[in-house]
Amino acid sequence: MWILSADIGGTKLALALSKQERPEKLIKQMEVKSPQQSESLFEAMISGFHKLLEGEEGEVIKVAVGLPGILDIQQGLVVFQQNLPWRNFPLVQRLEEAFPKAKVFMETDMMTAANGEYKIRHFEKETFIYVTISTGIACCVIHEGKFLRGAGIPGEIGFSLTSTGAYFEEVCAGPGLLKKLQQDTNEEGTLQQFFDRYYEKDERIMPLIHEWQQEIAQKIHSFMLLTDPHVVVLGGGVMNHHPQIVDEISRLVDQYFSLPFFEHKKGRVQASINKGNAGLIGAAML
Repeated sequence: MWILSADIGGTKLALALSKQERPEKLIKQMEVKSPQQSESLFEAMISGFHKLLEGEEGEVIKVAVGLPGILDIQQGLVVFQQNLPWRNFPLVQRLEEAFPKAKVFMETDMMTAANGEYKIRHFEKETFIYVTISTGIACCVIHEGKFLRGAGIPGEIGFSLTSTGAYFEEVCAGPGLLKKLQQDTNEEGTLQQFFDRYYEKDERIMPLIHEWQQEIAQKIHSFMLLTDPHVVVLGGGVMNHHPQIVDEISRLVDQYFSLPFFEHKKGRVQASINKGNAGLIGAAML
């Protein structure tokens, strides 16, 4: 019995195959460029799924997809995404037609990533926050195994404000951090190059990274006071590639809990276990 999962982004389409009894163990994976035409994108996903199934015996019992943008989960529609061609696309119906014996699941990529991190920790009743810091910033809250959906568009913390009044995403996502580093040093370079200099204790870079870490730590501190989660996971490209940064932010958050009756809140900020496969694993585990 097989599970097919997909993590669909604006530039790449990631696909995976796993078994029903161990959905978190990806047996096969592949990536292709995301076509920018509606039918071509769907056909690329189906073609990729069939390639993963080549040489394998057994039925597909689940197809699960995580993707960005606005979704109508009840109707199974992909309503709109900024960087993908689907508009009111009946994704669930089309997948059910392609795999008639499978149950089909569709979720936002943020929620699939959070789901995998939650379940791989064997959580069932815990409260949990997943924060992704990459080209953008967003989060997902899971409480007692269920996504906190609010009135419909939860987790858009990238649009919350920093201490300077700027959007959190503009300051703390990867592109915003890179822009800040380049402007303040008047130097060109990639984000990785600036992080390398930070690890080498470059005195020009260290205070800028520390300021960025403080903005993130203060935001997490507020989340923890609001919801008292059992764990906060920092994921996304920036954090997945820099475990030292996650550790340093975790220690900063712990420092903010200086009052003795908040001692129990320390040590709750963790790195992603699933790393770059968070979306695929989380989809498979829906």
